[in-house]
Amino acid sequence: MKKIGILILAVVLSSLPLFAGVSFINCDLNLNDEVLFTVKQDVAGTNPYKTLFYTKLTNGMPEKKPQVLTCYPEQMEILSGGNILQIRNRYGTARYVLDKDKLEWIQVYDKMPVNSVSVAPYMVSPDGKWFCKIERTSLCSGCLVLENVENGKKSILCENVLNTFYNIPAKWAPDSSVLVYEKRGILYFCNPEAVVSGIEIDEKYRRIGRGSINSISWGSERCLAYIDDYLLYKINTKELYTLGLYSGIIGQGKAMGRLPFKFNPKTDKFSANSDATECFVMQNNRLFSFLKVTSLSCDYMDVVYSRPYTDSSASLIDSYVFWDSYGNPVLWQEKLPYDGKFEKASVYRITDKVQQMLEIQDSGRPFTSPDGKKVAFYAGSTIMIYDINTWKRSAELSGEKIISALWISPDVLYVGGERSIRKWNLAKNTVDIVTLSSATAAYWDASNYSVIAETGSGYYYKYTFDTGLWEKTIPIIENLKQKNQNGKYRIFTSTTQNKKFENALYIRTLQGKSVTKPMFPETMEKTGENAKVAFVFDALDNSDGLSKILYSLKKYNAKGTFFINGEFIRRYPSETKQIAANGFECASMFFTPANLTENSFIIDEDFITRGLARNEDEFYDVTKKELVLFWHAPGYSVSPEIIKFAQNSGYEYVNPQYIFSDLDFTGKSVEKRITEIYTKLKQSGGGIVPVSVGYSGGEFNDSMYKYIELLLTALIDGGFEFSEISEF
Repeated sequence: MKKIGILILAVVLSSLPLFAGVSFINCDLNLNDEVLFTVKQDVAGTNPYKTLFYTKLTNGMPEKKPQVLTCYPEQMEILSGGNILQIRNRYGTARYVLDKDKLEWIQVYDKMPVNSVSVAPYMVSPDGKWFCKIERTSLCSGCLVLENVENGKKSILCENVLNTFYNIPAKWAPDSSVLVYEKRGILYFCNPEAVVSGIEIDEKYRRIGRGSINSISWGSERCLAYIDDYLLYKINTKELYTLGLYSGIIGQGKAMGRLPFKFNPKTDKFSANSDATECFVMQNNRLFSFLKVTSLSCDYMDVVYSRPYTDSSASLIDSYVFWDSYGNPVLWQEKLPYDGKFEKASVYRITDKVQQMLEIQDSGRPFTSPDGKKVAFYAGSTIMIYDINTWKRSAELSGEKIISALWISPDVLYVGGERSIRKWNLAKNTVDIVTLSSATAAYWDASNYSVIAETGSGYYYKYTFDTGLWEKTIPIIENLKQKNQNGKYRIFTSTTQNKKFENALYIRTLQGKSVTKPMFPETMEKTGENAKVAFVFDALDNSDGLSKILYSLKKYNAKGTFFINGEFIRRYPSETKQIAANGFECASMFFTPANLTENSFIIDEDFITRGLARNEDEFYDVTKKELVLFWHAPGYSVSPEIIKFAQNSGYEYVNPQYIFSDLDFTGKSVEKRITEIYTKLKQSGGGIVPVSVGYSGGEFNDSMYKYIELLLTALIDGGFEFSEISEF
């Protein structure tokens, strides 16, 4: 029966329409056999953008790998004390050197990238001389690597680190002299120069203590705060090596105070002030507490403020804390409204009471200026600067959708937008374009064969090959006419059997032997139909992971079906409405969380019919929407008779156990679970993946919601496409 189910599923999947997110558009060929063309990327998980390429043809093929002329800022870093802006995207890594006013690509793509895995973040040292990154070695993990910016020398700090695409398990000291990193549940420190040079002392003598990277907070370059269970410690940076050598004798630093609760390094995080006498603790992103040391002895810390999250209009995605000039913690919260609207951010100053300073829709994460006096964040097409003490807006810059931004100095920022990367000087009130992020079309100027591009802003830009930069220009429009033929070659787009591309770009040789070749050979590699995956999100009686799941699904434009139990609807009506308001398909998990196969009561057709109908009505009362006519029993405990009773009521039963019944995830790591899910789906040509939206008792997938982004990106990178249950 199980084998039949899988076979039927594979056949159904092969008939479904597929989506390819890479296409070639806007070609222009000049008489020197030089080609301009644009690649349009529109795939799940990243912003859509159009990248301009240049190549010269020889013997019917590009002389060299086509050169990228625009530089989309998926990720940006400031290096070498502000002299270098590093820009990274799916096509490689480019560096703009300020004192040379030149942009060069230091790493370029091997093949045309078609996956949608986000560009991994780097953690750059404050002086810009070092960075930490996770170099991928498997499906969802890699090595934590420390690398020197100038010479590229590197050292592996830890292996088998989960690649979460937003958190790196390391933290730099404010003066870049020390790096603290997490390795298998233990915190270590190192001097970056000594590690890369191979002269650092053995790691066992650089041990701080147990915990995760959430267990430490840099108050200043001289002070490191560390929490172990109930105790807050203060560690003098100059004493780190002494601490590492003699920790068994002298302990883990100076004990400052005792927390009134146990700190969980897996779910909690904290931020300390400059001398570790105050800290703000976020417990499981639910309870927020401001604590102060009030005694010279290690007594309980004074609870200045402690409250759970209580916003009745939105669920909480994530929280961050920074400190103003007066020593007050400032809490920034990212929220997902229950009514399905855009994400919003709320800012609170915390003293002995909470004061809301700001609320803004669709905001990116905040980042403070190097001097700690200003906060910048962007929302849509505007980046805003606020005074960290008064929370009054001091400046703003608009004009295009913002993708990323960085401080260079207390008064200068790089702003990466969907059309250009700009340098914004607050003191001088000037804005200069560094380079273009993307181009909607490009042309050879017929008068001098210079490259002219337009970005959709109404302006034209001219490219300089010597510097790799663009400057604004006013061309003669009559000279800008795209041509696809020059007497020797013809350039055109046509179909391809590679399902990852919407089309392919071809070069037709017109002189001598007539030959047609693809610009990129990989676009002609025949691929099979992409397998479909349907996520079944089980909402039984707990909503802890819901905001994480919804945020990730929206970020990656992924579909999924939520199977909702009546107990969940009754406990969490706002969350139930939130699921439906965000446009996700909703199905039934019966009206009670009880095991329907237990012998404690008799299950007849009337009970099943009434139970399904009651769940429909309760869902409609909350959402004013209808459930689709699919269901599964709580815990997937069901009998053939119960399935038949439901079929008589019009409901089709969904059973993910077709795929995963022979897998045992007990005691296995997250990486192992994801790898086995991925492998099984590959073997069976797709399938249904169950994930609980909150812990509800013992199943392997109860905590998978914490890593839903890892699972999504692994499957996207493997060529899977997401669908709703109703599409199967």
